[in-house]
Amino acid sequence: MKAEPRFNPVGFEPTAEQRAIQTHSARYIIAMANAGAAKTTTLALRIAESVKRGVSPDHIVALCFSAEAARVLKTRLVEIGLDDRLARRVRCTTFDEFALQVLRDHEGRETPFLPSFEDVAPHVRSAVTEVQRINAARRNPRELWLPEHNAPIADFLKIVRQMKAQQVSPEIDDDDSVASRAEALNVPEGLFALFRQLEKARAGDGDGCAWRTEFDATYDLAMLLTQGNVPVSLPGYRVVIADELQDMNPATLTCLEHLIEHGRAWFTGAGDFDQVIHRWAGADASFLSARLGANWSGVKRLPLTITFRHGPAMAVATHFLKSKPVESGRDHDARLRLVRCADSEDEAGKLVSALLDWQQRSKRLDACAVILRAPHQSIAIENALLRAGLGWRLEGLQSYLLRSEILMLRGVIAFALEDYESIPGVDKRFQVLQALELWQELSWGDRRVEDLKTAAAQPELFDAFLKGRLLRPQTVADKAAAELSDEAETRAAHRLLDNITRLRGESRHDEANALLRQQQEDSETVDEAPAQRNARLRLTRALAALRDGPEDEPAHLALGRAVAALDLRGVAKRLFIDPGTADMVARSVDGFVDAARSINQPLREFAQWLRAAEEKSAELRKRKTVLLCTVEAAKGQEFDAVMLPGLADGNFPLAGWDRTEEHNRFYVAVTRMRDELTLFAPAAEARLSPFVSAMKLDTAITRGRTLLDARLTGRDAPDF
Repeated sequence: MKAEPRFNPVGFEPTAEQRAIQTHSARYIIAMANAGAAKTTTLALRIAESVKRGVSPDHIVALCFSAEAARVLKTRLVEIGLDDRLARRVRCTTFDEFALQVLRDHEGRETPFLPSFEDVAPHVRSAVTEVQRINAARRNPRELWLPEHNAPIADFLKIVRQMKAQQVSPEIDDDDSVASRAEALNVPEGLFALFRQLEKARAGDGDGCAWRTEFDATYDLAMLLTQGNVPVSLPGYRVVIADELQDMNPATLTCLEHLIEHGRAWFTGAGDFDQVIHRWAGADASFLSARLGANWSGVKRLPLTITFRHGPAMAVATHFLKSKPVESGRDHDARLRLVRCADSEDEAGKLVSALLDWQQRSKRLDACAVILRAPHQSIAIENALLRAGLGWRLEGLQSYLLRSEILMLRGVIAFALEDYESIPGVDKRFQVLQALELWQELSWGDRRVEDLKTAAAQPELFDAFLKGRLLRPQTVADKAAAELSDEAETRAAHRLLDNITRLRGESRHDEANALLRQQQEDSETVDEAPAQRNARLRLTRALAALRDGPEDEPAHLALGRAVAALDLRGVAKRLFIDPGTADMVARSVDGFVDAARSINQPLREFAQWLRAAEEKSAELRKRKTVLLCTVEAAKGQEFDAVMLPGLADGNFPLAGWDRTEEHNRFYVAVTRMRDELTLFAPAAEARLSPFVSAMKLDTAITRGRTLLDARLTGRDAPDF
């Protein structure tokens, strides 16, 4: 039931759907929105209406999933006409910042916040060391997956984030075990053991939480509220607003439900539930449909079907794609195109031509986005942009030249050619050496990092690194030294020398000689895991594959042999716990070999081309640039023009991935467009993505023009 509005915005007339949400008397409202349907504006109307009806702005909170979304909502309140002094008193914040404040008040102190991966990684490594120690002390030590290098640690933290979103507790029952709990969660035993150890360290030694990083506050608050052992005082709000409900997960919903119940608050939330793509962060379509609103009596679900982002043709295509009502509120002829391509190189060339055409029509290059389903797709496109002299910036992915698997291959090429200048700069050489250690499955240590920095600063030490670290079997002495800092190693050497001197001074020559023999044995006794030995042998074969071919042999042939010798796909499956990450790495390597094939130069010239490409791309980024981004990075943004390559079945939807979530990803990608959408697909109809077929582009374009003509001429729109 709705009433007459008491707040009337300035500058626009709300739609009937917006007015219904603004004025409805239901205590709990969920706005079921389409992409571009002005969710934020509608929530702002609801807030302003509440203020006009006597709710103090101090008793209203709006919770979002990003600081930018919270900032935009606060700004929108003023833009629609709410007095600035009142708008400033409405609390617009993120779920995590809200949880941080509640915990700050509860704990009576400020807990250190670690904002970056670099801040968290040392804590993970310390936890790895402790898990290794505990495991080694067992009667029968287990073979555990434990990350040490940056890439696997990032993989681990991503899965931990998902576990925390699902409110997984690190505690186990007395009659349970780490192994059985891990099996129930469908994660490796080592991962769950490491999660438990990291959470134990984060909890502190009785003095309160030692540190938090992103999402930890939401998780900690949700666990406290669920367990109920310790009373937590929540602020009392009369009105609670939530944006982007499609990103809700069990932990955030727990916090939201307790907040609403505590203040007996009125709730309004908005979301486009066809944009659920953050399963890794705990947002799951089945969870949302089953849980969101289940504990609230009399929930009213109201539609927001009119999109103000794009014209009628795109609205019709979206309707076909998602089988739901979509109407356009723009008097604009959205341009939709399907471009057929023979292969990835042809596609990259046609995409660049489309960008140049956009630019020549006096459009801004930086208002255009190329949205990729997966990072490996960027390789041919980056090279094509480079040849065309077009700059690009990246969101949600790295340039292919900077990915660990490609840096490793560049290092192997440099070693094979003994051309260390092909890797420019100390920082880049350091990254290459780190990548080599990762892919050679060597253990991590502070001492190793310092050695890498020294080798990176002096290219002439690269060869010594290859022969002394990567190709020489690890000895007992090497393994012990890797765990020590330079200072600790020096102290150990001095202690040994002092002991020998003391023993000889006491005429205990046999004991002194025994110490020397032990030192000699440690330096000669091989102590390497089977994985390290196999990695060393694979690298030896890969170097031979690169060195033994004719000098004028095309680089892609030599690289193909080297990649096969390195068995990167198999190594990736061991390094990364997420099968999707391992698959992406393999696709990236395949794309790198394809790039070498298209460039068609011998290996030495190809190595120099890579250096030149890196330097030129850095220069191009100083100009107006097109955006290359993943679907996840594009979510929440909009662009005048969107280009979507790689629309083959098996690429989008990506083979082996959840079909519903892939469908949602595609929906997110295409609905980022405002004026133009260009889709790039295989020439063969049989290989066309089913998502493209579902849009019925020809019909959508025809109907869109008919609807637009009717609107512009004042005629009644046909009922299709």
